[in-house]
Amino acid sequence: MNTLLITGFGLLALAAIVWQTWRERERGAERIPPEWTVTLGRIANDQALGHHRDARRSVLLCLQKLAREPADSRLASHVRISLGALMARDSVYPEVVRAIRSACAAEPAVSELALCVGLRQFLIEDIRQCEEIAECFGQIRRRDQGADSLVIASFHPTT
Repeated sequence: MNTLLITGFGLLALAAIVWQTWRERERGAERIPPEWTVTLGRIANDQALGHHRDARRSVLLCLQKLAREPADSRLASHVRISLGALMARDSVYPEVVRAIRSACAAEPAVSELALCVGLRQFLIEDIRQCEEIAECFGQIRRRDQGADSLVIASFHPTT
């Protein structure tokens, strides 16, 4: 009887250790590394201070760095979602993407010049920054045609 009781407690203790180890490993796999957390916090802080152009530049650099990560990386998907949430709070980005999609609903592509004229309340530099970010997210494609650049909306982003 004592042997059976000691064996049962031993198995229970072993099961608790295995469960705790598995839980810690899973928690560690879902965590964003500290350097990415700091970067996302800095971008959010720039946005809160009204430095939207600097925040967009940082987002673009982050997306370019993430492009070098494996496509099925959990880190890449978590950081992309966080960056997308930050860009949704931007003052220019949602308007640019909305203008591109509404223009591409009637035509297959919109001229970058026509887009800039339609969004004349924003600076051209801001519009181009937003186009680059949207291209990294897979929301648009850009194509040069002669002297003009065309912007093509992707209604089914790949990312």
